[in-house]
Amino acid sequence: MFLVLVVALVGFHLVSVTAAALPPNRYSDAVEPVNGYLRPYFTQNWRLFAPNPIDSDRELRVQAAYRDENGDVQVTDWVNWTDVELDLVHHKIVGRRGGYVTNKLMSALSASRARLTTDQRTALKDAGSQDEPLTWTELTEELDRHGQLPDRVRSYLRYELATARLATDVLLARYPDREIVAVRYALYRNPVLRYENRGVDAEEERRLRRPNEDVSGWRRPVAGTAAERDVIADFDRRHQ
Repeated sequence: MFLVLVVALVGFHLVSVTAAALPPNRYSDAVEPVNGYLRPYFTQNWRLFAPNPIDSDRELRVQAAYRDENGDVQVTDWVNWTDVELDLVHHKIVGRRGGYVTNKLMSALSASRARLTTDQRTALKDAGSQDEPLTWTELTEELDRHGQLPDRVRSYLRYELATARLATDVLLARYPDREIVAVRYALYRNPVLRYENRGVDAEEERRLRRPNEDVSGWRRPVAGTAAERDVIADFDRRHQ
């Protein structure tokens, strides 16, 4: 009986991974409620090839709200974590050429948020404050209240939680002596002008080239393990 159960679970996982690895289509959308457990670690990213090639330079920036010695809440400067990661490849003729975390994270985070309702996306920005951020349970309930899309909400929150965890570890590395009460992130995009849009009128071209920055609401800090924080702090010291 145990062997049958193991084989069934492995078979289910293989089918789920196969469906998730397909380019977006009606079949992969249909099985999403079942294989949602794969996110954010096992899904296929199609941003390198068709149908969704990368079309912008992107940066993930993070910021903390902290309580000072007087008990007042202050905010730190923005930390551009993508710049830190890209130091692995900038100006290095020989060395590692691994992909950087924020590139994949930003694509998945943006795509999953785009599938929420307009009211839910608004609630993400407005919920809580820098000195009183909502708990993750409260944030989930707030999103559920603004739309009947529980599978999409849970899928999105996996990426939101992963981003908040990365932001927390980065900011604890930069400000180890401060009492961090909230974190937030900004997704900065500098779009690449598509080939078919070249040669349009100057005003339209300026609009298409215009950078944009999408700032999240404040989130509860989510610290990683001591070992994970040590890795982030060491990486930050070597590459900032």
